[in-house]
Amino acid sequence: MAVYYNILNIIGDRMKRSPGATISLSGASGQGAVHGKARAETIKKYLVDVFGIAESRISTEGRLKPRIPSEQVGASLDITLLQEGDNRVDIISTSPELVDSKRSLLDVLRVQVGGAPHEMLKPVQIVAVVEDPLDSHIIFDVAGATDVLSSWSLEFTDENGNVQRSGPYDRERQTISGNKILGDKSKGEYKVVMIGQTKRGNVIRKESSVRLIRRDEPQTEAIRFSILFDFDKSRTVDTYEKFLTNVVTPLIPSNSIVVIHGHTDIIGQEEYNAILAYQRAEGTREIMERALQKAGKFNVAFETLDYGEDIEYAPFNNKYPEERFYNRTVIIDIIPEK
Repeated sequence: MAVYYNILNIIGDRMKRSPGATISLSGASGQGAVHGKARAETIKKYLVDVFGIAESRISTEGRLKPRIPSEQVGASLDITLLQEGDNRVDIISTSPELVDSKRSLLDVLRVQVGGAPHEMLKPVQIVAVVEDPLDSHIIFDVAGATDVLSSWSLEFTDENGNVQRSGPYDRERQTISGNKILGDKSKGEYKVVMIGQTKRGNVIRKESSVRLIRRDEPQTEAIRFSILFDFDKSRTVDTYEKFLTNVVTPLIPSNSIVVIHGHTDIIGQEEYNAILAYQRAEGTREIMERALQKAGKFNVAFETLDYGEDIEYAPFNNKYPEERFYNRTVIIDIIPEK
């Protein structure tokens, strides 16, 4: 989020260093196009006054809704949240100096937030620590849950009879951290019981088991990439194909693990968002696998996790439009072989 709050400073600095670059500011406001243009003019004034950018290099326009609005005709859920996200200024540029990165791929640091080829910002590189990218996760699939069950929960019982409960859930798939179940233990054998409440009021139980072992390995250096999606879209990943193929894939070494996390914001139904996150993550994996095959790399393992709107694993909170925007993402962790 620190990058987000400095976007205008990043843009101003890059325009100052690239005198031929131009941008267009498209302001949208529910109060009308005049108010939207006033918002765009405020940003233009900041860039002109602080960075000395010539006014002729910045065009502005006002709109009732942004070019790619979140609120669609007929929408009925979370209207207030949708409208908050549509009151904004979009920054658009086709100037190569701003869109295409001229830096060597060797300059990539620990974390890279990648923009689509048509977007204003070329990738912003951030030095950061990737926290526990190999955290063990258990994915529970309860097929048909949305049709038959009103809710379901899980009980984990260890060798000593200690019971942990998780839920209730109302979707078909749920991901739970194995380390969270283990607590301070290094390993454990667990009986897992799914307890479902049917829509007719009956209770059903299904039993299984799982063996968990904590990874107490030294911290692994990893590279993280994050790509963003338009609201309610899973195919936006197509615009990142060049980025994933030419920037991300060459950085994947042989015998490495690639962990892909799919996320959404909290707008809409939870079950729908779980599917949307899955589609985003799978689309990303498919592009990367094709690129790896073309590069002759066949010994790379993928782990795909679709978290949906799960707030426990969301990259950011969902209170503000900016946070919800950055939660519409797929995060890619590249973990080299030790």
